[in-house]
Amino acid sequence: MSTKTTARNYWLALAATYGLTLSVAAMADWPWPLLMGGAFILFVVLHSLRYRQVGRKIQGTLATASPGVGVAGSILGAGALLVRGTPVAIWAGPLLGVIAFLGMFLYLQRFGRFYSQTGTSAN
Repeated sequence: MSTKTTARNYWLALAATYGLTLSVAAMADWPWPLLMGGAFILFVVLHSLRYRQVGRKIQGTLATASPGVGVAGSILGAGALLVRGTPVAIWAGPLLGVIAFLGMFLYLQRFGRFYSQTGTSAN
């Protein structure tokens, strides 16, 4: 598998996890959002280890999001919590999840750094 395909698969799983987390947070009763959030954090850590995105060689050079992306992600998360428990949560939760998935995937495809085993990065 090429580095570009591997990076795309990596970004796809991370974006899907974020989108699904927002959907669950908007629609599920407590304690499910906390349990699913913890499970998804564990998934992201294990996924990063599998794709060798965590290690001594790349510590200190991890890709960081620009402040605008962090603000957008926070707004989507706050939106998921605001619609939680309302009648619109049935359709707004999945819609927020899809918007978060698409936005994060497109951002990571363009600006994310994926470190291959040879030490080069692919966008």
